[in-house]
Amino acid sequence: MGKKSIGILIYANPDHYPPTINAIHLLAEYFDVVLISRNQNLPFWEYPANVIVHRLGKYTSVREREQQSAGNKIWEYINFVEQARLLLKDVSLIYAYDAFGYVAAYLSHLMQTRSIILIYHNHDLNEQLFPLSSLSGWVQRVERKCVHKANLVVFPSDERAFLFKKLTNFNGKLLIVPNFPRKTYFKENPNFKNIISERLKKLTILLQGAISIKNSLLELIDSLTYLDNSIELKLIGPLQEEEKHLMKDLAIRNKVADRVKYFLPVPYNELPLHTWAASIGVCLYKKTDINHQTMGTASNKIYEYAACGLPVIVSDQPDYRENLGGEIWVRFADPDNPESIASAVKDILNNLEKYEEMCLAARQAFEEKYNYESAFSSLLTQIKDLVNCSLLAKD
Repeated sequence: MGKKSIGILIYANPDHYPPTINAIHLLAEYFDVVLISRNQNLPFWEYPANVIVHRLGKYTSVREREQQSAGNKIWEYINFVEQARLLLKDVSLIYAYDAFGYVAAYLSHLMQTRSIILIYHNHDLNEQLFPLSSLSGWVQRVERKCVHKANLVVFPSDERAFLFKKLTNFNGKLLIVPNFPRKTYFKENPNFKNIISERLKKLTILLQGAISIKNSLLELIDSLTYLDNSIELKLIGPLQEEEKHLMKDLAIRNKVADRVKYFLPVPYNELPLHTWAASIGVCLYKKTDINHQTMGTASNKIYEYAACGLPVIVSDQPDYRENLGGEIWVRFADPDNPESIASAVKDILNNLEKYEEMCLAARQAFEEKYNYESAFSSLLTQIKDLVNCSLLAKD
């Protein structure tokens, strides 16, 4: 007898979501997986052989989809749900990501002639409702009304789960799974000690992921004026054109343009090469919304830095303090204050022996506790139990 089959549903390109990639790899060790997504941006991730990937609809880029009319978006979503229903007819469990994926899973489930277990994994929250004239507004309202049908709801942080319960009056089963990387992907580097020494020859502050003014982009550039001229800022990730101009103008005015290096997003499988080579990782979110205030366990970049043995600077906010206050490889800075950021950088780099200690501690913390294998283990056990109970009930 082969493995039981489960369906994973995400209304985006799963290749761009590291926590989803991690879950798929771990689930594929125990189940055959039917992975369903939109045909959005080019695929680049190689999944296990027993993961069958269906990218539905006509291929388009994110920008092209954003420019579609509301009517076209709704019609595309209806087609997605119908195709997903057919692909999910034989699975034992559906694992859906975020509101679009969950609503599609729920509607597909309604059209099935049998009961299927529903797991809902929500990454980000929108406290405000979108207008009903948009697909987002319609999906949001269906999600809040029908989330009670989920067997289990998953969040990356306690605070987001608490707010979700408040917004939806959800009284079902909730589980927290932080967005940590996988040990089997971020493997130990045998040349780690030499890498640490090389980092100090070319000092680089790295911000990977979303690049934005909300992520202290301008403050990071300003902080360079308080630091030695040998220290560079490296940015890798998506950046709005308007904010790119602001970045360039500020760097020129501050006379640090040659020290600010911006790179377009790279595929996830190329990112570790850049991370290992950096000297410090930064994850500075301002208090703009609930998601930015609860990144202590929800930001995968913090722990990708740790996986590569990088000291990290994070926002000096309660959530970050609560989750990372005891880690010697973490420093806290005011995301609105360039001098505070510069002070944290200096504190990390002012002593070679202490710097090496921080690097080694970061990697050790990742191996021992901040990895997805550990974070996902409880959920994986519950998924196996749910599938087994469902099969026994059928018998």
